[in-house]
Amino acid sequence: MTGSGHISRAQQLVQVAARDIEQDCTDYQCLQGLMQSLYEQLLLRNCEQIELLNQQILVLIDFISTRATRRRKILAAFAIPAAAGNQGIINLLCTLPDSAQLLARWSQLEGFVSETKALNERNGKLLAMHNEIIQQILGGQQAEQVYSPQYY
Repeated sequence: MTGSGHISRAQQLVQVAARDIEQDCTDYQCLQGLMQSLYEQLLLRNCEQIELLNQQILVLIDFISTRATRRRKILAAFAIPAAAGNQGIINLLCTLPDSAQLLARWSQLEGFVSETKALNERNGKLLAMHNEIIQQILGGQQAEQVYSPQYY
């Protein structure tokens, strides 16, 4: 803070990054819940619920992506190359008074990201398995020409 009680533009940017990290932690936890629900609905093949969950997931992903883009811009404002990535954010957070707490949240966020990727992969494998089964069924029917008109 400056003597007049105003915070500098640089401090504001770092605080925005810190708030975004907090919001990302919250959104990733919501995303994990939605992905777990999606898995359950995929098992049930409940198309209506799957579509609804996919829409909710896309909204959260859009919010998360917007904040990630903003973090990259904040790093750029401090002349920290995007390639610095994780270390760049860590260096940035260290400039705030409550950096220990923020660094802990950043670490949590990294964990949430990894867990969410694992859930997404699991859902993707289930979808791929469903598609493979459907292709085998349809492929088998086409090969045997079951349920299809015979043209001579």
